[in-house]
Amino acid sequence: MSIGTGGSAARGEASKAGGGPATLERGLSVPGVVALAVSDITPMASLLIIAPVVLAAAGTASLWAYLIGCFIAVNVALCMGELGSMHPVAGGLYSIVHRVLGRPAGFVALLDYVAQGIFLPASIALGIGTYLHALNEAIPVNLSSAVAMAVVTVLAVLRINVGAVLVGVFLAIEVLVIAALSIAALTSWNQPLSILTSPVLSDGSTVSAVGAGAVVAALATTLFSVNGYDSAINFAEETRGAAHNIGKAVVIAALTGIVLELVPFTAGLFGARDLPSYLSSPTPLTDLVGQTWGSTASKIIIIGALFAVVNAVLAITLQFSRILWSSARDRAWPAPVNAALSRVHPRFRSPWVATLLTGGLATVLCFNADLVTAVTFTAVLIIVLYALVAVAAIVSRVRDRDAVRPSRMPLWPLPPVVALVGVVIALSQQARRDVLIVVVLFAVGLAYYYLYLHRAAHDRWVPHTTDEDLNPAEPGR
Repeated sequence: MSIGTGGSAARGEASKAGGGPATLERGLSVPGVVALAVSDITPMASLLIIAPVVLAAAGTASLWAYLIGCFIAVNVALCMGELGSMHPVAGGLYSIVHRVLGRPAGFVALLDYVAQGIFLPASIALGIGTYLHALNEAIPVNLSSAVAMAVVTVLAVLRINVGAVLVGVFLAIEVLVIAALSIAALTSWNQPLSILTSPVLSDGSTVSAVGAGAVVAALATTLFSVNGYDSAINFAEETRGAAHNIGKAVVIAALTGIVLELVPFTAGLFGARDLPSYLSSPTPLTDLVGQTWGSTASKIIIIGALFAVVNAVLAITLQFSRILWSSARDRAWPAPVNAALSRVHPRFRSPWVATLLTGGLATVLCFNADLVTAVTFTAVLIIVLYALVAVAAIVSRVRDRDAVRPSRMPLWPLPPVVALVGVVIALSQQARRDVLIVVVLFAVGLAYYYLYLHRAAHDRWVPHTTDEDLNPAEPGR
């Protein structure tokens, strides 16, 4: 199947005739996109899986890390919203980086996204096995996580509006669980405000003072915790309405996800009965529910949380399968690979090959991966992509002053400056091994770009444009 560009009507006719790229179905409303994006943020999964890591690393100062991280995330979302409304294509951030910063930077962003597409759903799916094991110790973590990942992959092949309905149902359950956690915490306020003014860290039995360095070190993890609002851009070609809806969906999803995480996290921290145990527990919030309402209530919350995690894995798989599909349409790989990955299911109108590959690799990773390793590596990938987005937002405003911006960010140039400074500081505190792996990945990717893609630049790595892409011009090759 050939991969080309052109308007949506022409692409649809080409698809029917068997030549040219197939199109996705515009079956999503703005609320549907927001629901998918909030599910991709995974507030419940973040609270249960990522928040304990932050608490263990920064103690009660973790609330400062969350507040600062969320402030940075809002600024990143404003940058994404503006750029996404200008370039509403399924490739999302990598397509945006390509159009603004050029071909090499765009391909680096694509590699970053592809790597996230393997590690991110797997890291969240491992949470399914973790909490199933908490309910029944006979259930193996890795095997149950892999089975869940495989089932979600099959669901992700269905028509996008069916997937959105499933995600919406699971999201409603997730919000109810978050509300229950918040109520449990708020009804047992036990800690003074001094845990913020004089933060402490726990070793399991006692607490000791913690400095500002712990807050900085925890920033990347908190940014990972609220990450996912960019997925609204990846559903751009399946969203009804004008281009400004994409920018609106990105910002609404970011703010919604942040509120859904910050409220129960803050309430839980102040509601902790035994602060040293709470800070060092792998399951602090469900422990708090058990202490407040009993073990039965705790198990019910865990079951509800499992629905939330399944919801997260489904939303993430839907997102990244479309990124992989878009990369094939953009001719990023050898022709046979492009032809396979760009296939759209004739009945469900979904990128079924890309979905099966994304979910399949994540399933394999679930069999072998360690949760902490997957989370820390993914955090590095995420903040590197944030840095590219912030740079792209600055370059776009400075270079393309007359470009139409359907969703214009307020307070320019504050959002990209805050975002860039924040992610650079966060990146400086990451594990050297994770940073080195990402550097090697990018180096190999750039070698592939210059040795293969760049040699036939007119026919390879040609990012797609749509009728709504208001600024298709790109910098020199």
